[in-house]
Amino acid sequence: MQADWPAENIVLALLCEKPMHGYELAQLVKADAALRAIWRIELSEVYFLLRKLLRRGCIEEYAEEANGARPRRVLYAPTPVGRAALEAWLTTPEKYPRNLRTALLARVYLAMRRDPAAAVRLIDAQGEQLAGWLRREQERVDEDDLVALIHRFRAAQVEAAIVALDGLRRLALLQAGPSAPAAAPPPAA
Repeated sequence: MQADWPAENIVLALLCEKPMHGYELAQLVKADAALRAIWRIELSEVYFLLRKLLRRGCIEEYAEEANGARPRRVLYAPTPVGRAALEAWLTTPEKYPRNLRTALLARVYLAMRRDPAAAVRLIDAQGEQLAGWLRREQERVDEDDLVALIHRFRAAQVEAAIVALDGLRRLALLQAGPSAPAAAPPPAA
């Protein structure tokens, strides 16, 4: 699955934690301050994403047993394809600096919920990727002043992202405890 939006992977990751129905998913996202800060997902979008994940074979649906007066609800659970897709997404750094605010933050947060040590590895890989991108941006020579300013602006955003990654890494290391990887922190800007 090549998800277009972090929201698809947010839904998939939450279903990998436990099977849920759509309303429960929406309530979970609404109640989670970190998820709300990364991505706002409305109830209608949750159902849209569930249908999309079903079509891709990443999740399956089944009916929950009836409980008294409450009607049967449809629960969603990940398939092996969905679990593999999520694992690939959670371990792959974000390719595009423009997606750091949503896709990367979602990846790191969801990785920290599952395995903080894996989140540290993801953060380190992302830091290396950003450091390379930053070096290339800083080496650029543009004759047009506006283009040069645009590239300096982008470089400044990546520098800020590298600083933020260091903070995320410290949080992940605290959660991971002694099982954390011994890799060096992300390169400084």
